[in-house]
Formats: sequence, structure tokens, C-alpha cells
Amino acid sequence: MNTLKQKRWEANSFQPFHIISWFLYNTYRFFALPSYRYRILNVIRFKKHYHQFSNFTQLDRYPDLFEMAKQKFVDIEHPKILSFGCSTGEEVATLSTYIPHARFVGIDINTWCLKEANRKYASENRRFFHSLSPEFLTLKDFDAIFCLAVFQHPENRHNKNRKESCYPFEQFENQLKELDSRLKSKGLFFIDHCDFNFLETDLMPNYQIAPFDGNQKFRQRPIFNKKNQKLSEYQNLFRVYQKK
Repeated sequence: MNTLKQKRWEANSFQPFHIISWFLYNTYRFFALPSYRYRILNVIRFKKHYHQFSNFTQLDRYPDLFEMAKQKFVDIEHPKILSFGCSTGEEVATLSTYIPHARFVGIDINTWCLKEANRKYASENRRFFHSLSPEFLTLKDFDAIFCLAVFQHPENRHNKNRKESCYPFEQFENQLKELDSRLKSKGLFFIDHCDFNFLETDLMPNYQIAPFDGNQKFRQRPIFNKKNQKLSEYQNLFRVYQKK
């Protein structure tokens, strides 16, 4: 057996083992870890409304963006701020330390995440709702909306051979339009760790790039255009926009 055929045979001989191992590992995670179980169940239940599948978050994850918000709202009496895709609430909790006089709403589609957010961080000025709930549907007139690490798909980043986005631009833009209807004139739209460029959306004529130092950031992660085609393995995007 020549070397190439031997390598192929060896790779194929281990394939069933890898499949079985993957199945057993994820079965264990499903029954042992509520966070993983609810992620799977919510993806099945709300699939067409999902953007980001990961629940990962942490406190003070975007200090430069939070500092920009602090600068903007330091003299505004009670700014109203939305965290879209808030996961378990750490973003809201952190923002409330930067802007303690603000009122916050955290929105997520994962019911387990919302239960954890309410358990850990809910207060008089920090509320958490499901993104499809009647409570959220009535909310508007926000002074700022945060969408951080929401509009992305892991396959776009981890598969270097991928030329077309797994996450469609149309879904991204439609969600932005829905959020835009809730944002006040002169309000700020924060968007970061995204697979697309806000400048390409139909909303951009109604916005301007917010004049913050450090607004534009270079990152080694892929960027896709409105036709879902990969443009580059690198991004150099603005992250904060102000509604006209």
C-alpha cells in the first residue's frame, strides 16, 4: 500500500470512532449542562430568529466601548440603554457600573440565559426580557443599543476555506432595521465582532460615524459583503454609529 492510500485508510478507519466520541460527548453535555441543553432546545424552537449560538460572555468585555458610552451619557439624566443578545447579563451589569444613572434592558432569545440574568443582575434599573416577548415588543425610544458579538457565525471564523457566509446578510440587516425603529434620533448604535459592515446596510444614510477616538478597530477575523461573499480575513471597521 503506497503512502497516500495508507494515510487515507488510516483516516477512514478512525472516522467511526470520532463520530461515536463526538456523539457521546455531546449527549453527556446535553443532559449534564443546562446551559448547553437550553442552547440546543432554543435553537430548535426559535431557529429563524437566532443570530449567535454561543452563550459566552464576561464582565467588562468591551471597556473601550463602555467608556465611550460613559462619555456620551455622563450629563444625560436617565438614558435608556438596550443590550441586544445580553446572554446571562454581564454586559448589562458592567454598563451599569459605567453609567449608574441609566436604565437598562437586556434582551436574549435563550430562556436559560435570561433566567440566569434575572437571578444575578435584575434590579429596579436592570430588566431582562425574551426577544420575542410582548414586553419587549412595546419598548422603544432607546438612547443607545448595544449589539456586541451577536451578528456572527463560528463557521465563518473557523473554516478558512469558507467563501460564503453561513449567516445571511439579509437576516443581519432585517434585525438592524427592527432595532433602528427603537432608537431615538441622535441615539448611538454599538456593533462589534460582526461578520458584516454596518456601512453596507440600507440604514447607513440615516446614520453617521460617531466621533469617538478609537472607534475604528483592526481585527484578524473575516469580513463578508452584502452578497455573503468573503472579502478578507481581516476587518478594520467602525463600531459606533449615531442616528441622524
